[in-house]
Amino acid sequence: MSCCSQAAGSCRNVCSKISLVVLGAETEARGNATQRLLEFCSLELVNFWSCVNSTFNDLKRNENWLGRGCCHLAQNPTCRTTCALSGSRSDLAQYCRPSDEPEFFFCLEKREDAERCCSNVSNDTCRSICKDLFYKTGKQSSLKLYSSMGCFHQVPKCLKSVADVKHAEDPKQHLHCCDEASTPLCLDTCRKILHTATTDQEIMDALTESCSPVFPQLPMWSCLLKSDSSKPARLPLDAGKLACCTKAVSSSCQNLCWRAFQADWESAWPQLDATCLSSSLEGELRRCLEDADDPCEMGCSGLSYCARFNDRPTTLFRTCTTTADEAAKWEADHWSQGGIIRGLGVPVRAAASCPAETLRTAACLLQLRPCESRIHETRLCREDCLELMASCVDWSAIDGPHTAATLCAKLSPGRPDAPCVSLGPFLRSPQDVDDDGNVLESAMLPEEDITTPCKPNPCSPGHLCMLQPNSVKVYRCLPACSLGEMSKQLVPVGTWIQVPRFDQHGCLNVCQCTNRGLEKCRVLNCFNFKSCWVHDRFIAHKASFYLECNPCHCFEGEFTCSKRNCGEPRAPSLPCDCSAHYVPVCSRLGVTFASACLAKCAELSATDVEFGSCSSRDPCASNPCGSAEKCVRRPRVCLSRLHKPCRQYECAPMDCNPRDESSGPVCDQEDRQYPSVCAMIRAGSSLSYRGPCLRGCSLRGPVCGVNGEMYANECAAWAERVVVDYQGPCVAVGLIGDAMKPRCGDIVQCPPLAEPYCIGVTPPGACCPVCGGAARLIYSKKQLDRIYYMMDEEADKDSVTLEVLLTALARQLRVAQCAVRGMLTPDLDVFIIVQPVTKKPSALQLRACVTETEKLVTRISERSSRIAAEIPLGSLTRAEVAHNYVSSAMTIRGWLATVAVTSVVLVLNVLS
Repeated sequence: MSCCSQAAGSCRNVCSKISLVVLGAETEARGNATQRLLEFCSLELVNFWSCVNSTFNDLKRNENWLGRGCCHLAQNPTCRTTCALSGSRSDLAQYCRPSDEPEFFFCLEKREDAERCCSNVSNDTCRSICKDLFYKTGKQSSLKLYSSMGCFHQVPKCLKSVADVKHAEDPKQHLHCCDEASTPLCLDTCRKILHTATTDQEIMDALTESCSPVFPQLPMWSCLLKSDSSKPARLPLDAGKLACCTKAVSSSCQNLCWRAFQADWESAWPQLDATCLSSSLEGELRRCLEDADDPCEMGCSGLSYCARFNDRPTTLFRTCTTTADEAAKWEADHWSQGGIIRGLGVPVRAAASCPAETLRTAACLLQLRPCESRIHETRLCREDCLELMASCVDWSAIDGPHTAATLCAKLSPGRPDAPCVSLGPFLRSPQDVDDDGNVLESAMLPEEDITTPCKPNPCSPGHLCMLQPNSVKVYRCLPACSLGEMSKQLVPVGTWIQVPRFDQHGCLNVCQCTNRGLEKCRVLNCFNFKSCWVHDRFIAHKASFYLECNPCHCFEGEFTCSKRNCGEPRAPSLPCDCSAHYVPVCSRLGVTFASACLAKCAELSATDVEFGSCSSRDPCASNPCGSAEKCVRRPRVCLSRLHKPCRQYECAPMDCNPRDESSGPVCDQEDRQYPSVCAMIRAGSSLSYRGPCLRGCSLRGPVCGVNGEMYANECAAWAERVVVDYQGPCVAVGLIGDAMKPRCGDIVQCPPLAEPYCIGVTPPGACCPVCGGAARLIYSKKQLDRIYYMMDEEADKDSVTLEVLLTALARQLRVAQCAVRGMLTPDLDVFIIVQPVTKKPSALQLRACVTETEKLVTRISERSSRIAAEIPLGSLTRAEVAHNYVSSAMTIRGWLATVAVTSVVLVLNVLS
């Protein structure tokens, strides 16, 4: 206390031993302190006692503030003293910084959560035990005690996620409590179970059986409850990179990876970097870690020193920034002045005969890190490396048995045919042509065609940039959570993530990002399958194989196959040889199948479907909402079969707050935008679609989507991330084949393509081809079932819907002129199309959308942390490019004539 300075001798000595923090937290301590001071401090010390009384009054004034119990965790003395006298968190603002006091603020958050959760429990004992569960997370014994005291009927829903932590942290630390056992049997059981158990549940089951009754006042139970010294689980340094650790080939590299990104970065990272990341065997691990910090993104511009890397709009780079440009200049200057070339393991210097432009390009390549498109590799091609070593290394200064091949082992893939990045394209001038005579993309003017407003992130710290195709505002900033103190990866508020558990490999924790950070954390079922049992043999994890003519893939014990017709090769067909009759049925998953045959082929029973498309049904017709609520249509496609059914509406309270914009903007049937569903209801309008009112799309309708659903107009289809198949109601289903052409004959009039001859696809079951990039995505249905099963609240179950998956994929795009749209195929796989947002896109815009698609395919196939950490993207096990060249508006002869004319024009331009 500051009052101690006004006393002397033994009084001052006694006073200095009294903790202001303890006085603030415990009423009884203030009484004891008064008695001690009266013994040693004369009442004639008027100023001293006036100060003490004033301090005690301040302590008493705010004694009910829940944060007082956390003050002892504050490290800064001023913060600690301020806390002891405070009455709210706002009183701490001037003296306590969250970044300096993480444990203290974490304690405050837990106590605030406890207050919110337990305040409605009427019984004092139950309320006390409820709060204890928050303060001592992981103690199943507290939950058992909660029930045994007659509190079972008062368990708040918010308590379940806290009490559901099953892993015990070092049970042997509680062995001393066994000495308080009331019977020899209880003593023996207690000692044995604390030595052998791995979960709190095992401990409680054993002790409840041998040490009944379970009462807190009994010495052993009191000891067990009070001696819990384990701290609540905290987020690792980088949860995204932890997901990469399973990719390590060697166990030593895997352990170093776990240590580095869990909590021991300072000592483990240098070892991981030196011994693992330069190894050709650990390519998957290296690429995954690089993706977590610097994912490969399209485009490069604004560089001065590395000018030849500018204006490459569809080339992928990891770090195309002005900072990297400056670093490349410094590196090249350093080399040209005789400086050592780093990263080769031995001292290497540049030869004086090395061409300056080659040295410049090598330095730029090293810093900008262009990516090879198939696996996003950033390593130099072997032939380029050998040539560089031969012409640019001063071999006279190298000691030891080193050759160009041994040095290139550090810079290049192990195999000559492995994916890599070549120096060649970056040595050519901007107006060069490639080996086939095509003008290189560097000769284009990308700034006129494509933009990347979210690169770099224009939002304030803690916010994520997301594109809004066809909206007035091209992007919006979303409040987000970081995946750890060292992580660059952000996920928006409301998103669920999955984090590998450090204590048990193959297991995950799932948490939701909220405005307060990651909450609702719980343990997901573990899965350690490394192979699939198929008929009479094991198939290796991540291996592809065939069953009859159907391609299949094994992932973590679950294999998936397509359902092609195995008759005539490449003959267009539907799964299970179903006929192409359009008699739609709506499944309980919210998916329309073109026929009952296709629904049965997807393993749905007759009770799981109803005749008619899902879009033709009115989910509000049965009045499912309460009298004080308004039923509003909300179509969903559910990805877990556990949805019974997949609800297609929401109930909005009539007395809602129109200023609450958490539901996001909506557009009504008059093309007017409102900030929320509530505001629209209050205005007496009817919903057309969710999201902002779109521009550049037609309001003429109806239209049929590629998913077989009918929409009021093109804008409504786009708002639900659906590609329009054709104008008018849905009347047909198209056979599935490799050729990209119209599939429904004269019954459907297909719209003209954006370009007469373009890269595109005819989606599975659709009638008409479209231009753009396309991919088929395979997801683990078992994984989504596990996640769905854990979700308590109805709103949380939306995390395993197609809508959420497509929205998450859309956040991966960076080109504002492209939009990702998708559907479930008749096989119940996800099929996505990345389309230009304009009706008349340029060739560069089309190419950019195709490249964005291929980028997504690579991220999914490589299990990038940008995919694996986020739910439901983490359930995606593989992806296949599905686009090809397509032409419905021109004959081949007409196209060849056009190509011939174009070639003549190009030749004349060159000659002139």
